[in-house]
Amino acid sequence: MSEWPSTVRRVDPPIPVWVGVRKLLVLGTEILAPRDRAGLRIETEHPGLLFEWARREDGGLLGWVTYQLVTADDQWSRPVSHYVPAHLLRRRGPARRQQYGDYRPRTHG
Repeated sequence: MSEWPSTVRRVDPPIPVWVGVRKLLVLGTEILAPRDRAGLRIETEHPGLLFEWARREDGGLLGWVTYQLVTADDQWSRPVSHYVPAHLLRRRGPARRQQYGDYRPRTHG
């Protein structure tokens, strides 16, 4: 058996992404409990790195990512690595309007 199946593609160098952690780790009804500053902060998106793409048997894509979970008081963190559905990943970087520097499209008139 080969080390990497044909359905897995490494990303080298890794790509900075935003991971939709809030949708990945769905919050339940316990959200009504009192807040705990030592508890893990589950924000809408966490910055991470994408290391590979893997095709699911049904055709969908999963990305192998690593990101940090941090406590609300920023006193503790844990790196987390696992597959995440592609629709919960988006590339990090400058806003689209900033990617082209000073480029301005020509105007008519």
